[in-house]
Order: sequence, then C-alpha cells, then structure tokens
Amino acid sequence: MDWYWYFPSLCMVSPYKSCKIGCELISSHPNGYQTSSLVQMITVDVERHARDFMEAAKKLQLYFIGLQHEELPTKEATLRKDIAEMEEEMRTKTQLIKKHEKLILGWRKELKDQLDKHITELERV
Repeated sequence: MDWYWYFPSLCMVSPYKSCKIGCELISSHPNGYQTSSLVQMITVDVERHARDFMEAAKKLQLYFIGLQHEELPTKEATLRKDIAEMEEEMRTKTQLIKKHEKLILGWRKELKDQLDKHITELERV
C-alpha cells in the first residue's frame, strides 16, 4: 500500500486518530488521488487495528480468568484446612474443659470441707 509513503504520520497514531487525520489529508491531497480508495484503505486499517485490539483484549481476559482459577483451592485442600481448624478448636475446648473440671473438683472439696465443719459443730451443740 503506497499511501503509507504519502501519509507516514498515519502509522504512528491510534486508529481513530489516524482516521481523522487521514480524512483531513485526503480532502487536501494535491496529487488528486481517488478519495474513495484512500478512505477504503484507511477504513480497512482502522478495522484491522480495532480487530487486533479486541483479540488482544480477549487474550488478556482469558489469561486473568486462568489466574483466578489457579488461585482457587481445590475441594480437597479446603476440606483439609477445615478439618485442621476443627481439630485445633477441639484441642482448645478440651483444655478448657479440663481446666473447668479441676476448678469444679476444687470447689467440691471446699464445699465438702465446709459441710464436714458444719456437721461437727452441730454435733457439739
């Protein structure tokens, strides 16, 4: 396509801007090129850039979707994590139960001692 030689600035800008610049250059072109063929070439170029952009966007989207799926844990890993959390919770609660059982045994002993003390005082009376 020899229009690149006449309009090198079209290759260096975005497709939408090149379309606008191309139309301005075509309307004032001194050599009398056929306006319709240049517009068709620029339109095809803009469409090609838009299509390339959309393809790149789709590839990026698929790439990021793939990354999201890689980061998701499997069901097996999720279950193992849940089981480990439950086992830790059971250990903590078992320790708490043992602590409270010791406290209850101590209170029972104190109550029994007080009961024995009251019984001995009642027998004296």
